[in-house]
This record gives sequence, C-alpha cells and structure tokens, in this order.
Amino acid sequence: MQLEAAHAVEITKLVEYVDRKEDPLIQVVRIHQYNTDSAVLETAKCLKTDVQRETRKMKESIAEKKKKKKKEREKDEGAKAPEKK
Repeated sequence: MQLEAAHAVEITKLVEYVDRKEDPLIQVVRIHQYNTDSAVLETAKCLKTDVQRETRKMKESIAEKKKKKKKEREKDEGAKAPEKK
C-alpha cells in the first residue's frame, strides 16, 4: 500500500513537472493532442448532424407514406359506401 502511494506521489510530481515544462517536444505533443481532440469532436459533430438529417428525412418519408395510405383508404371507403336515396 505504501509503495502504491509512493508511486502515485512520483507520478503526480512527474505530471506536474511535464505540465510546467516549456520543452518544445512537450509543446508539440500538447498541440497534437489538442488538434486530435478537436478533430475527433468535429467529426462527431458532423456525424451527429448527418444522423439527425437522415432521421428527419426518414420521419418525413414515413409521414408522407401514412398520408398517402390514409387518402387511399378514405377513397376506397368512399367508393364502397352505398349510395343513399
């Protein structure tokens, strides 16, 4: 348990050192990480937009088909209804 705590302290110190360090390599890694994260987020946004657009199209298509079926049913029912005299 003490060994794990010591490792945690050392890792924390190392992370803090790297975070403060102005080393060019570390800066490049940070920039790359930021750009990668941004690219992933942008891709996710695009995918979400595409899914929403396609879902909307699908819903509109279903609604259109339901309207057509309803009109056909009403037309058929009107034709089947006996004429009143």
